[in-house]
Amino acid sequence: MFTDFHNMPKDWAVCFMHDCMLVERDLHYSTGKVLVSHQHLAMVVALPVGLGDSCNMFHAMKKEREVWELLQLFDDEKYYPTRKLVNLLYMKNLRSVKAENQHNKRSNRLKYDITRRLLDYLERKYEMRYNTALGCAEIRKAGSDEPFVPADERMRNTIAIKARLDGIDAWDKDIRRYTESGFVKDFNPVDDFLKGLQGRWDGKNHIEALADCVPNDNAQWADWFHTWFLAMVAQWMGLDVSHGNSVAPLLISRQGYRKSTFCKRLLPEALQWGYNDNLIMSEKQNTLRAMSQSLLINIDEFNALSAKTQDGFLKNVMQLASIKLRQPYRQQQLTLPRVASFIATANVSDVFSDPSGCRRFIAVTLTGPIRLPEHIDYEQLYAQAVAELDSGRRYWFDEADTQAIMTNNQHYQQRTPAEALFLDCFSIPKDLTKGVYMTAASIFSLLRQRYGSQLNLTSLSHFGRVLANIPTLHSKHSSHGTEYLVAVRTSLDQSVSPILNR
Repeated sequence: MFTDFHNMPKDWAVCFMHDCMLVERDLHYSTGKVLVSHQHLAMVVALPVGLGDSCNMFHAMKKEREVWELLQLFDDEKYYPTRKLVNLLYMKNLRSVKAENQHNKRSNRLKYDITRRLLDYLERKYEMRYNTALGCAEIRKAGSDEPFVPADERMRNTIAIKARLDGIDAWDKDIRRYTESGFVKDFNPVDDFLKGLQGRWDGKNHIEALADCVPNDNAQWADWFHTWFLAMVAQWMGLDVSHGNSVAPLLISRQGYRKSTFCKRLLPEALQWGYNDNLIMSEKQNTLRAMSQSLLINIDEFNALSAKTQDGFLKNVMQLASIKLRQPYRQQQLTLPRVASFIATANVSDVFSDPSGCRRFIAVTLTGPIRLPEHIDYEQLYAQAVAELDSGRRYWFDEADTQAIMTNNQHYQQRTPAEALFLDCFSIPKDLTKGVYMTAASIFSLLRQRYGSQLNLTSLSHFGRVLANIPTLHSKHSSHGTEYLVAVRTSLDQSVSPILNR
């Protein structure tokens, strides 16, 4: 290509990057291939091998090839002025290439400088934190006592415009990139609230004093509410990653007894963002997402839930320790810690459709409107919870508690027609030494004899499941099958005696 290497500029670098994909089009590499034997010194391009099309030293041969071809045409001395002009154009082209490279380097340095200036600007003008409970960045002016607000799109646009007015070439995407980066420190409002209460409890029982604001005739209510309240705080603190708070108070009364107000005021002002009372429990994904983001979920009008939702989905989610969610437009599932606990209200007493599920609720009937104080000392209320949890106090319901809760909830059980007819004919003895054991078939036969078509049952097995779901009905296994301990009511003694004597 070149007739004489001496015609090349003295500061022209050559390249020996044989593995580069650009070697066939690069002037630096082509120059290196035609070095004359007496050439002992040359500038060399020193770059890592394999840069590919990202090499910033690449110099296309087209213009230079044309220049050198022109130089060969005017090789004769008589064309010296023309040759000098062509050579001048060649050198000018080289200078423009060098100028472009220098411009690119300055641009890269400028980009770095803009990023640094933007970081300094944001840290000087604003306070930012990433709220891990809400999953968003929050912002306020530096040195301000104003509350933090979410750094939403409107806020990012405002910051970007202010930055540009102050001479910083930044856009909203630059602000978003910063707020969603590790430069913004994590902040958990629940941890911040509870950690500030350690060692500040005055020793008084503020939790049970709050429970006493709820008038009812259940002697165990205050103790059960105390345990549930500790379980709620323990859920926030993540003390047990294997179990969730699976029990919830259920306040039952007619309207106007301030049940919903009581539920909402369980949380202090600093944590009110975590109160949720507008969930549609049949919407699975929304409920699961709320359990990972909310602190307290109020199932308002519990009695309006369908039997399918109450006995199926709700019964299952209340015992979850973690939440598995699929984020929008993503295939993989995320496993998130469960944070929320439950509380519920109802306007009617027969609220439980499934006896096996009623152990998850502490049902109490209000004897009057809830007497809430004008001021609740939340600091002492939650300082007590933190202190008792730190000391190892039990915050879960043991087997004895569960049995007592289920016994209490019998009064709130929805009776099926078959169960109602059974209890009309038989009572359930508390003393196991009294009464008589009868099979489901014998009981079924007696009820059919007395009520006939009123006993709307499709099969004997269905009736057996009805008896098995009565929690206080004692049973045993014998050669005749499962037998149930019942006490026959007086009006049925004569009709039952033939069956008993078989």
